[in-house]
Amino acid sequence: MTTPLLLTVAGLGIVAAGLVAWRWPRIAIVGVALAPVVDRYLISLALPTEQRASVPYLSEALLAVVAVVVLFQATRRGTLRRGFTHPTLWLLAAFTLVAALSAVVNAVPPVVAIAGIVFTVEAAALFVLARVVPFDIHQARLAVAAFCGLVAIAATLAMGQVLIHPDFLGLESFAGRFGEGARVTSFLVNPNMLGAMLAMALPFTVLVASQREGAYRTAAWAVSLLLALALLYTFSRGAWFALAMATLLVGLVVERRLIIGMVLLAVVTFSIAMVLPRHLAYPERDREQFDLIAATLGRLEALGEGDLRVQFVENALPIAADHPLIGAGPGRYGGAVARNFGSPLYETYTAGTVPRDRTVDNFWLHLLVETGVIGLSLLVAAIGIVVAGVLRAARAANGDRRILLIGSTAVAVVIGVASLTEMLLEGNTTTFPMWLMLGIAALSAEGQ
Repeated sequence: MTTPLLLTVAGLGIVAAGLVAWRWPRIAIVGVALAPVVDRYLISLALPTEQRASVPYLSEALLAVVAVVVLFQATRRGTLRRGFTHPTLWLLAAFTLVAALSAVVNAVPPVVAIAGIVFTVEAAALFVLARVVPFDIHQARLAVAAFCGLVAIAATLAMGQVLIHPDFLGLESFAGRFGEGARVTSFLVNPNMLGAMLAMALPFTVLVASQREGAYRTAAWAVSLLLALALLYTFSRGAWFALAMATLLVGLVVERRLIIGMVLLAVVTFSIAMVLPRHLAYPERDREQFDLIAATLGRLEALGEGDLRVQFVENALPIAADHPLIGAGPGRYGGAVARNFGSPLYETYTAGTVPRDRTVDNFWLHLLVETGVIGLSLLVAAIGIVVAGVLRAARAANGDRRILLIGSTAVAVVIGVASLTEMLLEGNTTTFPMWLMLGIAALSAEGQ
């Protein structure tokens, strides 16, 4: 596809999204939340290398167009104010001001500063949109089902990589280091990204399985097992840990059946994996060295090893010490902006201690360096205040509303914890659906 044709198709797609948003705003909002999976992994991988650079920004353009249309309609309906009344938005505004102040103090170029701030907070627009175009419980259930359905498709393809061939249907596997052989990626390229998406969906399916009856329960357990098997074969220890923390927090505070369901699911998943055949159509399968026990325990033990992520922490601490309150400037350390634009911090602080121009896989560490203790605290509080309110409401809720509130909380915890080892809270693939679910859940928690 030529570049002019690609731009024309993209433009027509954006216009179509605006028209859909005018007529069916909820469909458009959910479509935007899922769009990063399509542009970053499906469309991008189908194009020649030289045309891939701009495709990942398609979801930003879709978000901007849909937001303009939806907010305009909200002014006509008188629902605009409701979208901006939640205290988390004041905290996000304060974070933005601190980041802007840091940019001025540290003389960050405007383009870099704006990109660094926008990449961090843009997904919260979906939180606002979900409030100005309220989702009733039926519509919320469909939105969650759309997300879980997309993740289930990814899990199915991942299991094709397990059972049939590591490069099933042209998908590329990821070489492991602890005896796990090929780590599945599905169409998400990175096993840790796939692991995060699977961990986001699993609380919803397990909650449905534990609270519904009949065919719904059977189907939910079947999907849960599919997701859990795919999650195991990602060997993403960050996703495993994040799901465990989310399960414990939500389970102990609100829903102990979630803990029981997850434990039972883990036992069944691991038991099946012990006897499940691998790579039946792979010519070199006999030469593979795969040990499930060693692979699992090896990756868990690696959490405490002095690997590259520990080097990142050691590298970041002097920068944070030199810029403790408001940081060294947005877009300066780690993440897509610093990778694309470069940063003087690389020359001043890395000095061979970590790979050049690659300074962090930890979103929170990246945020601490760029916006200091104040910026980090504000963003944690912005997410935390939503989670706390939704959890309080979940205690008195029942049925599908209870599942929505608990599952959305679990999603936020999963992404928050998993961001200790990946830049998930910067990536649209995970933050778009997270903020959408939090927006829907927060409004439901307020009884609206």
